[in-house]
Amino acid sequence: MRNHISLFAASAVTAVALGQEFPDPNPVPQADGTFLWYVGNNTQYPVIQDVLEAVADGDEVVVRQGLYVESLHIDNNEVTIRPFVTSSDEEASFEAVTFLNPTEGFNNNNGWAMKMEGGRGTYVGRPRQFTELSNGLDVETRVQPRDTFDYSAIGGLVEVPSIQKSTYSTGSGGSADGVIRFQSRTLDDVAILSESGLGTFHGALITSMQGSGGGIMVSGVDNQTAFVDCSLTTLYATGNAHDQAGGLPVCVVGIIGDSTTRPTFHDVRIYGNDSAQYGIVYQENADSTWSFCEVTENDSRAADGTIHAAGGRGTFTDCLIADNESGRGTFYWDAEGSLATDEFRFLNSCFIKNYTITNLYGGVGWVDHPSAAGGQPKVMFSGCGFVGNNDLDFPNPTDPDDSMLETEADYAIDTPYFPEYRIGLDNSNICGDLTPVVEIVESSGDLNNDGEINDSDLETLLALLGTCRTDVNSSGDIEFGDIIEVLSNFGNVCE
Repeated sequence: MRNHISLFAASAVTAVALGQEFPDPNPVPQADGTFLWYVGNNTQYPVIQDVLEAVADGDEVVVRQGLYVESLHIDNNEVTIRPFVTSSDEEASFEAVTFLNPTEGFNNNNGWAMKMEGGRGTYVGRPRQFTELSNGLDVETRVQPRDTFDYSAIGGLVEVPSIQKSTYSTGSGGSADGVIRFQSRTLDDVAILSESGLGTFHGALITSMQGSGGGIMVSGVDNQTAFVDCSLTTLYATGNAHDQAGGLPVCVVGIIGDSTTRPTFHDVRIYGNDSAQYGIVYQENADSTWSFCEVTENDSRAADGTIHAAGGRGTFTDCLIADNESGRGTFYWDAEGSLATDEFRFLNSCFIKNYTITNLYGGVGWVDHPSAAGGQPKVMFSGCGFVGNNDLDFPNPTDPDDSMLETEADYAIDTPYFPEYRIGLDNSNICGDLTPVVEIVESSGDLNNDGEINDSDLETLLALLGTCRTDVNSSGDIEFGDIIEVLSNFGNVCE
């Protein structure tokens, strides 16, 4: 509990001095013996780092709305750091909280907005789904919305998934939702630094205040940081050295360590970023896991790859990689010096309309590994879709007479191995499972009720999907290529 007692005394004095009576008491004792701390603007604890140095394992830190220019350092176990929750019109929502890396002041030049070191079981952003009580019971985590002034309860307890995120600016007129926003500020700092971290960031929106700076840096041994439902956008990372992290390069996402550096990314969206020599996602001698992630509309033409790896290994499952620009390969891997067991795997993932400088080679991937030429392939594509990368589609390699398609295969994925890459489930030039669409059109798909199932029904289906025109790919025909175009642009606003 460290400094609980002394802080209780300090809070009483501060409350009198500032006329702050709510909440009373603060920190608030909980039934399981932990404490809930209300911190930030207009509370007894305006400096959040002071509280992070006082909390005990299992405590909860609730941050009031505002912008906090601090380099926060977390090394606490099983601590939850989340925004204050209020309610209006019977809808609970998180208050808007932003952590911004300082460039001057009492903790100047730390190089991050938040650093996690250790932090086993710690959650930053949205609390974990279940709470384990000291008596051994697991209960669904619920939060009590409170009045923003007197902290009185508003309605009943609310399940965590039902609490609405805040909407934040991402720069250049854009906006995005998040539980907490983290912002970097200069080319040699990052929003989040995880050094041998063990905790979870859930619902983080990671941007740059002035368009320059990195997003996430993961380093150190035994790193098991998890990033869940996070967004990284409007970042510009040139690869400048991060002085406080041993000179490691500042990237949009940088993962640098050894085989025990094993971060996890789930439902992470990386879009609208620019980078220089190290690409958008840079990994060196580490082991990363990606599932249901999106890497889209990023510019890394000065780098070898949008996803740029040197050694190490990684697995991408059910990921979308689309509309990116890079130097040599959308996925580029310098595998020279990698371990015999290192391998990058892409499973059920989709590459759509990515481009490289040559506008010919590496639209999907490029691997450099001279010492392993002709050897066992160390990259796998299983059940993936390749659509329009460098304006080339995935070929049908079963037809030996079609040399043009074989040539396109060499252009899209270039490696020194033989065969060039491992194949698990069949790959194709179709992204996503189109079986339901095919069944609608070919069996019960008389959508316009004219007694026939034909192109007119497909045209109607495309309109129902919200496209701005029916011949989406401007081919002159209404056909399945239009559905592929719909899927690649799904969720975008029509212009």
